[in-house]
Amino acid sequence: MKNKIATYTLLLIGIASFAQSSSKAQLLLNEVSANMATYQNMYFKFKYILENKEVGMKQESDGFVTTENEKYNLEFMGTQFIHDGENTYVILPEDEEVNIVEGGDEEATLTPSKLLSFYKEGFTYVWDQSQQIADIKIQFIKLIPIDSKAESSYFMLGINSEKKQIYNIKEVGNNGTETLFEIEDFKTNQTISKNLFVFDEKKYLEENYTINK
Repeated sequence: MKNKIATYTLLLIGIASFAQSSSKAQLLLNEVSANMATYQNMYFKFKYILENKEVGMKQESDGFVTTENEKYNLEFMGTQFIHDGENTYVILPEDEEVNIVEGGDEEATLTPSKLLSFYKEGFTYVWDQSQQIADIKIQFIKLIPIDSKAESSYFMLGINSEKKQIYNIKEVGNNGTETLFEIEDFKTNQTISKNLFVFDEKKYLEENYTINK
């Protein structure tokens, strides 16, 4: 009987500790989201690393993105993405082609417009380790999809504890592939062109681009 009581006690302590960890993690995520939502716009220069050690694959690239509310202008791997809040315009200079995706990026798990809110639904949270990186305290929070059929095993979100800003995001897939998005430069409330999130169809037609609607 004593062994059973001890087992139940340990189980209850474990459940309580997990609940406290989850609550603390969610509180920090909400603080980050609330803080970053105060910015009129945000600019990121980021590093992107896609790696699968099992098959010996590693791919690295840099990118730039400016966001404002639901809108964004992203340059990544030789492609430009303009999302005007309704549609996404995928501009491929090498192919002289533009693909227009009506309705935008609702199906994607993580996009620039979802950076502050993607974690709010469909995940459980775990307060993970903290690290000192270049004199910055980074607190890591593990996001585990509730959906057992999700392609992602988990996300690891690194947060600048002092500034309440995202430092990096790692996605670990069920197939062993790891995707790292790390912010190298971050600016807010920049003076930007009012046309930054506008697709100029006439311009691309004059440059003989093929536009696929």
